[in-house]
Amino acid sequence: MPAKAEFEHGAVPVELSGWTMPQGMAREWPTLEADEDTNIVVVGAGLAGASLALHLAEAGVAVTVLEARQPGWGASGRNAGHVLPILRDIKALAHFPDEGRAFIDLFRQNLTIPFDLSAKHGIDCDAVRSGYIHGMRSARAQATFMAQHAYLERAGIQRPVPLSPDEMRHRLGTDAYPHGVLFEDGGRVNPYLFTTGMIAAAARLGAQVYGQSEVLTLEPLGARWRVRTARGSVVADRVVFCTNAYPGAVVPSLRRAFYPLTAYALTTRPLPRDALDQVLPGGGTFAQAPVDLNPMVRDRHDRLILSSIPRVGGAHNADWHFRSQLRWLHRTWPVTRGLQIERESYWTGRVAMRDRQFPGVFELHSGVYGLMYFNAWGNVMAPLMGKLLAESLTSSDLNALPFPLEQVEPVSMPRKQELLIRRLLIPAARVAQRLGMV
Repeated sequence: MPAKAEFEHGAVPVELSGWTMPQGMAREWPTLEADEDTNIVVVGAGLAGASLALHLAEAGVAVTVLEARQPGWGASGRNAGHVLPILRDIKALAHFPDEGRAFIDLFRQNLTIPFDLSAKHGIDCDAVRSGYIHGMRSARAQATFMAQHAYLERAGIQRPVPLSPDEMRHRLGTDAYPHGVLFEDGGRVNPYLFTTGMIAAAARLGAQVYGQSEVLTLEPLGARWRVRTARGSVVADRVVFCTNAYPGAVVPSLRRAFYPLTAYALTTRPLPRDALDQVLPGGGTFAQAPVDLNPMVRDRHDRLILSSIPRVGGAHNADWHFRSQLRWLHRTWPVTRGLQIERESYWTGRVAMRDRQFPGVFELHSGVYGLMYFNAWGNVMAPLMGKLLAESLTSSDLNALPFPLEQVEPVSMPRKQELLIRRLLIPAARVAQRLGMV
């Protein structure tokens, strides 16, 4: 059994992630045990690093991937599996040189990137464009949600579709949320299989991939860079760190530039037959508004994947969190009260939050970059940003990037999101939920 601290820091073995079940773990990549030379080193094999490596290899660029553990070990193998293809805050693009117009165009063209890459490279990762439903208890909440997201249609990105009570009942199998909004291009994905599938595709195209190969030092070598691991080294023209919420010690500034937040997820065993036609019968992805306490996916194995923020001091307590989710399931779908719904797995992971609702793309030194901090929406944005950065690195024209390169700046209060979300907002929302207010 992992220690409490491992649950608290989102560092439990990824084997506990329900995304590794029932098909098991992906292949293990060998440890770097030699001195190599390449064009670009990618440090970290999560969603961003895997996409970056895949698109570089696809363009014929020599690329080496160094992962401290194994691909998909971090948040990319632990997240909730939601595919929500929206920009959370379009105002965050206002400081871009063109006020974000180029990025918006590229986002519009690639907002289904998890589905597209999976189909293109034959990645079997349950990537399904099943739609993403937000449910509300009142027409007023629905109207507010539509108004808040009207910018998406104005920018030509996506049209939020309001759903009637009959449509909600048909899609959810319950009357508990009679109003809703659908994002038709959203859906679900197994993030672990998606990440490891991209890495495998990159390797087939020529990328060198190494696991259990943590980068320990970074040093200039003329106009190039050398990274060293415990047993080997790689000399490259450029180095890109894609470590997100799990940074190592080699670039200390990356450890102080985000707000870490622990999240949990769990899977049920496959639903009993009596529930299949009544609990998310379309197999979609469901969240709630205005407070999203119980985001949920029903996957191809007819399991429910439920996620949230763990209670303070109790991230290790799988039973408590499962009981909490089960109470909500019983209230939302009364048919489940008499059925045996069992927990299959429970795990935690680390989310990297920023003040700005846009990932960090950093120039650490000349030829050394960082791509990370995805604010809990990495299943779309991470592979997209990896693709766009790969295209600019391939052309050697970083001025063509549709987003600015930043300098790393430390956050002033690293525990801010932990205090605001985990200690204040989520406990208050849970009380309101028990009182029937949300």
